[in-house]
Amino acid sequence: MSVLIDGASRILIYGIAGNFGRFSARDLVASGSVVVAGVATGRDTTPIEGIPVFPDAHTACRSAGATAAIVYVPAPAALDAVLEVLDAGCKVVVYPGDGLPVQDAIALRAAARQRGATLIGPNTPGLISPGKAKLGFMPSHCYTPGPLGLISRSGSLSYEAGWRLTSAGLGQSCCIGIGGDPVKGLNAAEAIELLHADHETTAIMYLGEIGGSDEYALARYAMRTDAKPTAALIVGAAAPAGKKMGHAAALVGSALDSQATKVAALRAARVHVADTLRSLVDAARAALG
Repeated sequence: MSVLIDGASRILIYGIAGNFGRFSARDLVASGSVVVAGVATGRDTTPIEGIPVFPDAHTACRSAGATAAIVYVPAPAALDAVLEVLDAGCKVVVYPGDGLPVQDAIALRAAARQRGATLIGPNTPGLISPGKAKLGFMPSHCYTPGPLGLISRSGSLSYEAGWRLTSAGLGQSCCIGIGGDPVKGLNAAEAIELLHADHETTAIMYLGEIGGSDEYALARYAMRTDAKPTAALIVGAAAPAGKKMGHAAALVGSALDSQATKVAALRAARVHVADTLRSLVDAARAALG
């Protein structure tokens, strides 16, 4: 299997009857992903977009053999829905939603770890193994198969970076949106380790921003003797200190949170750092050798 999903992944869409769920059903199937079931709680279980629909995740997993899931429910319902999917046996779960309470995010991260599962999110576009499968809503045409593993805190930045890399002929093994919230199901250090262990990934590109400490995980990794070559782009150079800039975690509260300090740490660890999006491809090429 690729890092987290591949052509053998059997996908469940929880909340398939909603607008996002119906869009995702069409989009994932069009991308070549194997969607085997949908869940529509309290609704008619007539198939949607040709996909069997079940009243709950346990029935869906038992009947259709789902192994991975994407959950489209509002933040107040996310805790129960994601726990249901984890308890049903899905080993890779994406929750894209925004506004998840921190205490719920902590509970879901712990629950996934206890069950030996991987949770991506909240506040994420999901993940894609180009040419194999995706579990998210990123535009598929931005990505193409190749050896570069991509990790991003920002959804829109990952699409732009993917498109620039693809246009330059630099394909990707797996692109993981870890999300921009302070508490993540899969954090940067864990995503890096997944790509480190993946035999199809020969170099790692990290797309970061101000706030938090995720970027320092890449610096620590790059200094290891067994590290794969690394590259990075850290946005937010013009962000004023003390002001939140979009993501819940994008807040410069100290010098360690700033773009300049993070870039300095990465360069000291011999990471190929792009100054701007225009030099992203050059940094990726340098990492790929």
